[in-house]
Amino acid sequence: MLSIKGNVDNLEGLKKYIEYIEKVQNMPTNLEFREYIKLKCIETLEKVMNERLGGTTNDESIDVYKSSNFVEDTKDGFILFNNAKIPANVKGIQNDISNYDNGMFNLALAFEYGVGIVGMATGNPNAWEYNIQNYNFGWYLPNEVADRYNIPREQEFGGYEGLEIYRYTAYEINSNLGKWIDEYYERGGDN
Repeated sequence: MLSIKGNVDNLEGLKKYIEYIEKVQNMPTNLEFREYIKLKCIETLEKVMNERLGGTTNDESIDVYKSSNFVEDTKDGFILFNNAKIPANVKGIQNDISNYDNGMFNLALAFEYGVGIVGMATGNPNAWEYNIQNYNFGWYLPNEVADRYNIPREQEFGGYEGLEIYRYTAYEINSNLGKWIDEYYERGGDN
């Protein structure tokens, strides 16, 4: 939500303030302004991704996630979203993928909300189906995977916390929106 406050000392200040309000009212239909804000939002998303994705170890999945951000224009703005998905099965291992939408693991949801018991405790319980197999403390690697990577059989994995990239991006955007509006008009936007 945009909050506008004014402090007017004289008639000239009032005139400028009214002009500013009129510009703000026209923002939803102002394509140049929309592109400016869209660029600022994308820059913010990239900054947040670079800060928050440093703690995970799967570079291939990070690259898929980073390349799956999209902007969809709407009649009065735009929507920024990520739709990253990867095959749910491990290469060479036959897994039960019936719980996955078309056999695809939603990487975007995993990065945002986390997975496993840890993710369930920190994420949005309505956005992810947690602990599908009803293990007590997480899930187990299939024995053939454990053998291949020399991991003790039936070792438990509790999952990982969500990185909340879009939540932090939304926070940054909301915190900076007023400043971006001022910058747009100060640099001569829509004279």
